[in-house]
Amino acid sequence: MNGGEPLKSNPFILCLLLIALGRPAFAQSTGDGLKGVYYANTNLTNAAVTLVDPIVSYRWNGCPPQPGISGTSFSVRWTGQIESAYSEPYTIVADVNGGVSVIVNGIVLISQWTDYGPPIRGFGGVVTLTAGVPVPIEADYFTNGANPTSNQVQLVWKSASQANEPVPREYLFSGSVLSPTPTPQTSSACQAGIQVDGILGEWPWNQPGGWNHASRTVLGNVYGATADFKTLWDASNLYLGVTVIDSQLTNTGTASAWKNSAVELYLDTVDSRSITFTANDFEYFFRWNDSTAIEAQSRTAGVSLRTTTIPAGYVVEASIPWSTLGLVNPGPGMVLGIDLGMDVNHNGGDCRDGQIIWNGGSDDYSNASAFGRLTLADACPTPVSTPPAPDGGDPYVAPNPSQGGSVQVVYSLAESGTAKIKVWNAWGNLVASLEEAKGAGLQSSGLNVASFAPGHYFYRVELDYASGRKATFKTQVLAVKK
Repeated sequence: MNGGEPLKSNPFILCLLLIALGRPAFAQSTGDGLKGVYYANTNLTNAAVTLVDPIVSYRWNGCPPQPGISGTSFSVRWTGQIESAYSEPYTIVADVNGGVSVIVNGIVLISQWTDYGPPIRGFGGVVTLTAGVPVPIEADYFTNGANPTSNQVQLVWKSASQANEPVPREYLFSGSVLSPTPTPQTSSACQAGIQVDGILGEWPWNQPGGWNHASRTVLGNVYGATADFKTLWDASNLYLGVTVIDSQLTNTGTASAWKNSAVELYLDTVDSRSITFTANDFEYFFRWNDSTAIEAQSRTAGVSLRTTTIPAGYVVEASIPWSTLGLVNPGPGMVLGIDLGMDVNHNGGDCRDGQIIWNGGSDDYSNASAFGRLTLADACPTPVSTPPAPDGGDPYVAPNPSQGGSVQVVYSLAESGTAKIKVWNAWGNLVASLEEAKGAGLQSSGLNVASFAPGHYFYRVELDYASGRKATFKTQVLAVKK
């Protein structure tokens, strides 16, 4: 797996996270992780890849830790500074299969440079840290095939006041120039009941606005894949609709859903922005070509999932009961923490190639501090006979889904020109094409879909202006029901 596989399913990390629930409150630091240098050999020479890793907590299981590096013979050096929240002795532990060395503030805490296979071994040492004072840290790791299906490393700390947990990103400093902490992206979910069928055909999905675009790579290589998602809600459920653009889809059927083509939904039901996961945090996996959702703590009671394959990727539609999330009487104004990830597997095997995240980072599975925010809104606006102007400039179709007959493609021109509209079926065949001269302003074109078979279609609008410039918009989905 490029970028490594976070230890989100290993039993011992789940125990640590449960212990962390009792952590006392203290001021949160602002670290970014450690600088990770990955080597295509076992002796920490000839660097192949350098990046900032938010935490040291990976299980590679024979998958490449980074593109172009063997999954069974490599080494990594993480360097930077570590800062504590309390002034007292800390026990630093490395849980590994492989060899490991850890030096903190010039003190060698761990020196076990042997390629240990299973079972997982925990090596540790004690160093006294001063609250708020960063000191140097170096953690080295290597594996040379002692057991290629289990190579892994996790850096953990604990003290008299500090809960036993993986060292969080916020207390590790890579030394890189830090970007300002971004304001969390926000989204809203209007209220409307939905039938989960994997089509995203009901009118609330197709009203302008509410869609969020995820395209930021946080692990490995995603081969240009992207995801657009929207949320809705009613008194019983939270609904998620996602359109994934990905040129190659994989479902190996393994228990590790993130090793496949999958959507990950992260929820913090109290929007705590905690640097650890608590009982209020959820991680759902919606894998392509599955009808059953997976959740990190198996909290899936009543969750519905449907996926459909489209020419450019796949669609996910899911509902999660409020009762499963431990929430009662949801209403307008309620705010949740939210993030969405997408996993990419183009190698077809049991290794993830890359991951996209909407707002946070690759440590979203254990750290809710970088989630975006979701606000529940009032009832979704119902369709009107006079279509509203496109939100953000993107054309849309109304009604969508169509029950047969005709639809209107709505768009806005900055100046007079020609609107060109093309529609393809699920096999990529062109089934309709229009060209109409239009004046400046809000316009629409009628499209006869009476002969269309039920299913998903894809349309794209291009505006050729009289001045010679063009405006091309992304391909979107038209659902036809009869």
